[in-house]
Amino acid sequence: MRSLQRIRVGQYYPLSSPLHRLDPRTKLACTLALLVSAFLVRRPGGLILLLLFCLAAMYIAKLPPGQTLSSLRSVALLLLITATAQLFFSPGREIWKWGPLSVTNTGLSNGVLYSLRLVIAVLLLGILTMTTGPVEMLSGLESLAAPLRRLGLPVRDAAMVLTAAFRFLPLLLSRAGDIALAQEARGSEFSGRNPVRRMLDLVPLLVPLFSACFRDAEELGAALAARGYRGEASRTHYRSMRFRFADLAAVSAVAAVVALSLWLPA
Repeated sequence: MRSLQRIRVGQYYPLSSPLHRLDPRTKLACTLALLVSAFLVRRPGGLILLLLFCLAAMYIAKLPPGQTLSSLRSVALLLLITATAQLFFSPGREIWKWGPLSVTNTGLSNGVLYSLRLVIAVLLLGILTMTTGPVEMLSGLESLAAPLRRLGLPVRDAAMVLTAAFRFLPLLLSRAGDIALAQEARGSEFSGRNPVRRMLDLVPLLVPLFSACFRDAEELGAALAARGYRGEASRTHYRSMRFRFADLAAVSAVAAVVALSLWLPA
């Protein structure tokens, strides 16, 4: 189960970098814009530009490349299924055929496009959560969704739930690794080469893992109640958010990249 311990999506890295110092609202808005553009772009050139921009953001944020890219392991199976489905089941001009299976030009293009989109989405979410602390994330979500309060929506409660989900994801993965190590010490095997067997071996992890999740949820609820937390009650913030020149530069860079990715030819 060493693979579970390598996944770091959702874990905040407290470094000093230009991305860490950006306003959380800027990072949330830029991430959303890049995500939407990744699924709107229909040409490989535009998606490659977005991928290169993600890698440049990782470098500027001083994030460890190995641990950041290891987040792709969590969607490796989904990547494989997506690429295979598009490759063999898309209509178009036949390029290669083997029995009932055939590869078309459209399937090859769609397989590359959908795989790149998924990779970009995972990297963007990883960069966002690794450069934005849970409290900043909560404040940014509240501020961006503030207009929805006029419709009677519980904005602060929703932001709290989303932030808690981001916060507990790395803890959940770490706990899964601990449970796996404990079961390996009792004779369980999780490193076999047969993928089907490996998936079946993961079933005994589910009961203790879900039990631990429910226990953590109860403890979090008790802690919030003990501190008198009320989601929609008016409250002040320890840190005030300010839009600086660096935020304007980041928004301008993202807007330029999004426009260029949508314009680039195949």
